Order: sequence, then structure tokens, then C-alpha cells
Amino acid sequence: MSLPEIFKNRIKLILKEKYSLFESAFEQNAFRALRVNALKCDAEVLKKEFKLQDPTAFCENSYYLPESVLKPGNHPLHHAGAFYMQEPSATSVVEAIGIEEGDLVLDLCASPGGKSTQAAAKLNGKGFILSNEFVQSRVQPLVSNIERMGIVNAVVTSARPDVLCPQLPKMFDKVIVDAPCSGEGMFRKEAAALENWSVENVVACAQRQKKILDCAAECVKSGGKLVYSTCTYAFEENEGVIAYFLKNHPQFSLVKPCIDFGESAIAEFAPEVENIEYARRIFNFNGGEGHFVAVMQREGVSSVSEVDKNYSRDKKQNEIYKLFEEFWKEHFLGNVPENVVVAGDKVYISPVNLKLRGVQIVRSGVFAGTVRNGRFVPEHALFNNTSFVSERFIDLSLDDDGVYKFLHGEEIACDQALKGYIQVKLCGIPLGFGKASNGKLKNHYPKGLRIL
Repeated sequence: MSLPEIFKNRIKLILKEKYSLFESAFEQNAFRALRVNALKCDAEVLKKEFKLQDPTAFCENSYYLPESVLKPGNHPLHHAGAFYMQEPSATSVVEAIGIEEGDLVLDLCASPGGKSTQAAAKLNGKGFILSNEFVQSRVQPLVSNIERMGIVNAVVTSARPDVLCPQLPKMFDKVIVDAPCSGEGMFRKEAAALENWSVENVVACAQRQKKILDCAAECVKSGGKLVYSTCTYAFEENEGVIAYFLKNHPQFSLVKPCIDFGESAIAEFAPEVENIEYARRIFNFNGGEGHFVAVMQREGVSSVSEVDKNYSRDKKQNEIYKLFEEFWKEHFLGNVPENVVVAGDKVYISPVNLKLRGVQIVRSGVFAGTVRNGRFVPEHALFNNTSFVSERFIDLSLDDDGVYKFLHGEEIACDQALKGYIQVKLCGIPLGFGKASNGKLKNHYPKGLRIL
């Protein structure tokens, strides 16, 4: 792969005597890794299936994928949400900010959902994550990945940061800004990133990143943390943006990330920034394609955030709720979930009641189902997570012919005694559901997710 001379000269300015390491690494294949989704799967299942041996340096649940593994996105375990294909260095961002169970988290530039789903696994169903994506064409992949990974406490919005953030002042414990960038760290993976690269684009990206960070700062609570990341090497977009932000937001300061990785940020590009070495750079010779990560903390003492979980229902909505309640008691163990929301004829299980103006709320929690002709008809998401325990299920193994039949949308055989809606699991991992009758399971796996 031929690199533009101006790009190489800029990298030499950054790396100096280490440039030869960069150049040598650039001739190798791009790194591939998967991140285990701890919400649905144990790492041992994936280690055995894919012969995983080498963990990455950035995340305890991330493993390099052997070259012998082809098209992992078509694997049944991927459909089940057991793992997320995520570039190794990208996993450093969520690890760096130290998300804990019960945190309120904002992922401001979230699609396609790698960092949101990683953060949600850390939350373990507690607290909630608001995943925002402004670009409309990128919203649906975000929703799809959040659903596939079995996340019940996510709200997906689509709004400009300057519209969304002022409505959420000092609300979040952790805010993630994985900013749109010039993508220099993606050159080995995406030819378009190299084709579209220019110094002018680098400068334009830096200006946009500063505006996004200005908005994000509004949402960080006292004592809360903001992590800024890019997948580029450009100093204008990395140290330069951090220097701008800290100058204009003196209530924030750089802090050490919760894990150690990569190389120190470069002081000569931000000489006025105290502890600039706390920010980290990852190059292609550090085990990942390339990332910049800086964690900043707002001054003050953190307190527990109160969120509105109360929803009122009118008479019609209450009738729909009763149909859902009856369905739940017949098909699931445990109490009916709190925060059941009725919108038209649709039923959601939502983690929070956000009142936002001029913001498209694409999905709030789990889309449980729809009432049609006086009956509650469930949706895929209701059966595709481990938070809701189905009373009746079938559990397929990886060598069962029924797995691929189910993923193709075909009927599969089941026990004659099974009737009604039945959850389908794969190696104990929720995969979807169908409707059983006379020893056959009519397939309800969504058409858009099926293997063709």
C-alpha cells in the first residue's frame, strides 16, 4: 500500500526514530479481534470455537482472531450476540474511562455501537446508556447491534450534539466522545479512508471535534469523566483538540486512564497541557490499528444521579398494558418488568423517561411487541436477552442442523409437548423465538437478520 509523501512526513514528525516500526507494521495485515459479550456469553465458549489464544492489550474480553477464521459475521454465535467484531485498539476507550455498574453513560457519536455495547456490558443491566448518532443512515446499524447484544438499558437517539447536550446538563457519570475523524488508523482496513485523506480534511475534522467536545462537557456531572478518542494519528485532532478543550474548560483536567496501554501523547504538540502524557496513543506496532485516548475529569464530588422512571398511562394504554402483563405471566419467569411504556399499539420496556425537545428517540429500552386485534404479539428483542427469563425454550448446539435452518428463517422440529411462543437458544445463549405447534417451530427470526 502506497502512502502519500505528505502523510509519511507527518508521521515521521510524530514518531521520529520509531517511524521504521510504523512503516514495517504497515506492510502487515490489519489486526482482527473479537470482544466477548459478557452479557450473553462466557469467553471459554468462544475460545473453544475459534481457537482463541491471544488476548489483546486493551481489554480483558478482547482476543485476536486467527486468520483461519473466515466470515465471523456469519457465524451463529455472532447472530446470537455472543461477540462483537471490534478493532483491538478501539476497545481501549471504554476500558480507559472505568465504567461501573449503575453509571449513567452517554455515547455521543455512537454508531455502529462497538463502544456502546462494550459500555453496556460493564453496566450489566443497571443504570442506563444513551447512545446518540446524528447521521441518519448510521442509526439503524446502531439499534440492530444493541438489540443483537441483548442490551435492555439503552436509549438510542438521533440528534446534533448542540441540540441534545444542553437538555442533559451535568447528568452523566461517564461521557464517551469517539469523534468523527480523518481515520488515519483505518488505512489498512478501509481503502476509502486513505483515498479521502488530506491535510485540509484533518484541519476540518479538528474544528468539528472541538465543537462536539464543547457540547459533551455540558453533560458531565461533578466528579464525572469524559473520554475523548479518535482513530487517527494527526496531532491537530488529538493533542491539539485536548489543548483547546482544557484551555476553554478549566473545570476539567487530564487524569490517568484506568488501564495502561500504548504510548504517551506527545508534549511538543500541547506544551501548555499539564500531564499530557496521561493521554495515550496507539500505533500499528502497539497491537492495534491506531487510536488516541484522553480521559478528563470534571472537578467536584460525584453524587448519585436521579432519573425519571415514571410513566403514566391513560385508559387505552392501560388496556394494552394488561394484555402485555398477561403475556408476560404466561411466558416469562419473575415479576412483570417495571417501566413498561405504551406508545400507540406498541409496548416498550424502558430504563428511563427522557423528556427531550427536537430529538428523535429511535428506541428506548426493549421493543417488547405490538397489540394486534386484541392480542399481544412479541418482538425479537423480548426473547433475545438474558435479563428476561423465558419459561419455555429449546437449546440448540452448534452442530445441530436446526441452527442454520433457524437462521435461514425455516421451520425447525421441536418437542410435541411445546405450544405457543418458545425461546430459541444457542449453547444457552438467547438467539430468538418461534411459535410451536404439532412438533414444529414456526420461525420468527427477523427477515432482515437472516442468513441468505
